[in-house]
Parts: sequence; C-alpha cells; structure tokens
Amino acid sequence: MKGVEEHKVQGELFVFPGRVFFRGRGLHTEYHSHHASSLLVSMENQPFMVALSEEEDARPYRGLLLGPGVRHQLLARSTDMLVIQVVPEMYRFGPGSIREIAANNLDSIARLATARKCREVSRATDEILALVEGQGEIIQEHPPLDARIENSLQQIQEALPEILSVAELSIMAGLSEHRFMHLFKKEVGIPVRRYALWARMQKAAFLLQDGRSLTDAAHEAGFSDSAHMSRSFKEFFGISPSSVLGEKAAVLSWFCSELPGRKRKDGP
Repeated sequence: MKGVEEHKVQGELFVFPGRVFFRGRGLHTEYHSHHASSLLVSMENQPFMVALSEEEDARPYRGLLLGPGVRHQLLARSTDMLVIQVVPEMYRFGPGSIREIAANNLDSIARLATARKCREVSRATDEILALVEGQGEIIQEHPPLDARIENSLQQIQEALPEILSVAELSIMAGLSEHRFMHLFKKEVGIPVRRYALWARMQKAAFLLQDGRSLTDAAHEAGFSDSAHMSRSFKEFFGISPSSVLGEKAAVLSWFCSELPGRKRKDGP
C-alpha cells in the first residue's frame, strides 16, 4: 500500500504470492501509483475520497478499481476500507484504467471481505474479483498444481537462507531453464524470482513475529542486511515491515501460502 501514512493504519493484512488483501481504517496517502491493480471498497455506507489529478478536487466513491500505473491519492482516514492489490502477472486489468464499482455489488463485496483465515480470504478474493469483472460467479478454478512446480515451491522455502538459482531449480524439476520459467509463471502466476523474494519476506515476517530482531530476521531469511530486507519489503508491498510486523504495529498480518484458485493437497 504505497504512499500510506503508516502510523495511522489499523486493520488486518493478508499477503499472498502476488496479492495483498487489507481491511481496516486510517488509510490516507500521498499521490502515488502501483505496479499492481488496486480495488478500493468502503466497508460501510460512508464513502472514501480519491483524487485522480493534482489539478482536481477529490471525489467520493464507495468502490473503485484502478489499473496499474494510475496516479491517485486516497483519503479514507475514518472509513473502514477493503483494499485488494493484484500484480498484473496474475490478474489483468488494463494499465491506466479506472472503473467505478457497480453499487449492486458493494454489499456482496463487503460480506465476502469478512473472511478470517488465509484459505477463506483467498477464496473470498477470487469471488470479489469475479464480481468486479462482471462475471457474477467464482473464477474458474485451475487444475491441481503441477507436481514439479509444487516441489519447487517447497525447495525454495526449505533452502532458505540459501537462495536457489533458476538453473538449480530447473535441474531438480527435470526441465530446461526456459521451460521451467515458463511453466512456473503459468502455474503460480508470478515469475520464479518474484516468488523467491516473496518466500524470503514470508520467512522474515514469521521470524519477526516470533521476536527476532530486524537484523537476525533478515540474515536468516537470506537478505544481506536489515536495510536490504526493508527496501525489498517496501518495494514489494509499499509499506515498511515495521509498520505491520513490529510489536507496536496496529496491523495484524498474515503471510499466506495459498495460491489463487488452487486446491491444496493438505485439505479442501
């Protein structure tokens, strides 16, 4: 959530590979834009304000979809909000597009946004995005994850703090590097290096929540130092790790391994 005045934010944050789901209040940003598409929805009857140009006044909305690269300012300090960010590699809304969400979908979105666990939030996010697309139904589920890629995901996480190269991963998968990278992105939705960075940040987040210092968490997760980890975290999510993971943070955070639309082998 790039541009946010972080110390003002309260709520719950669910981070998935390639997606972020936030519900809470206190969002008040500077002008900024995202690599991801952003869905902004008021969880109550009160609208939030968004300015789409520094030459124009902010306007009230209850639901707004912003494509990648849309420069905007969000003013929602006292509004309960749902914010979903989806990287373009996974879910394509046109770059620069701006779409107001139909009023008849807002109550359904607010109801779905009350999900509490990673798997439930992942499923709810799929349904919300389907509503936004106008499909009116759940996004079609993908077939089970390719076993070679599922093994690669496990190998990436188990190897930390060592960082496995694409060459090493492709050999273990029995594929050429080109074929492995293509299959990984097709199956997971984001490039392998992007997933590897997410895996490092996930491990660092767990370590921070377990009481490790920033420096120790960074090293144990494969970062060169805490500054490297903080830069990567902020580049990936738009906020600093201390704003959502520190003892004084007012945001409860979960780093979830569920992949959108996938059935996991460990349960429904």
